[in-house]
Amino acid sequence: MSNGKNKKNSSDVNEIAKGLSMILQIGINMIVPVALCLFIGYKLDKWLDTNYLMIIFLFLGFAAGIKSVYTITKSFYAKDLEKEKENQKYFDELYAERDKNMSAGNKDKH
Repeated sequence: MSNGKNKKNSSDVNEIAKGLSMILQIGINMIVPVALCLFIGYKLDKWLDTNYLMIIFLFLGFAAGIKSVYTITKSFYAKDLEKEKENQKYFDELYAERDKNMSAGNKDKH
């Protein structure tokens, strides 16, 4: 009995670890491009004696971070979507079977 319980707890811990890993990965993939682009924009502004390149590179960093996060999470959501489609198909089949049985039951009464 305890083996099944330990297996379930282990599965829960794995899911929590995967979730935390995803959160950390998203954070890093959002911060690094922004920080790097800010640094490059700052250095270019100092080198070229301008004051607008840092803002342009900040937006480029945001765009790069968003693209990176989208790429990472796309596969994660694709797996969930596939599971949801399988569940929906299963329930649709159950409902069809229930409706068939209910209509057969109504015919027997008449």
